[in-house]
Amino acid sequence: MKRIMYATDFSPGAAAAEREALRLAHALAAEVVLAHVAGETPRLGSVLYTPEVRAVFDSARQWAADALAKRVSELAAEGLTARSVVRVGQPADEIVRVADDEHVDLIVMGTQGRTGLERLMLGSVAERVIRRARCPVLTVRPDVSGRGAKR
Repeated sequence: MKRIMYATDFSPGAAAAEREALRLAHALAAEVVLAHVAGETPRLGSVLYTPEVRAVFDSARQWAADALAKRVSELAAEGLTARSVVRVGQPADEIVRVADDEHVDLIVMGTQGRTGLERLMLGSVAERVIRRARCPVLTVRPDVSGRGAKR
């Protein structure tokens, strides 16, 4: 395994997935691709789609890019080879696309662990990625108990 992609939405579940992705990368001397998919600016019509609305979405994307670039520098200081990718679009579609474009051997991502009606209504990004990815996908639930937070 030469390249591991860690997909993040900056949630607690994503933080747990990052720990696992980095553990594997260290053990396998693999490169890490940090990936984030930012939401598309909604097309709300000319009255609601203002420059201010667009600026909010652009700012969020820039924050994500900056946060990942900082993390790449931190990982380099730890001896890992890492880089970051920020895409815009539907998360599951773009995660699979990044994995293909970057030729990753494994996708590691968090899951919110939704069940029941919430899962039916909102769906699961992780589930859609699992179904469509050409490589294995490791999902990591958030560590709500505090156990296993450090390895």
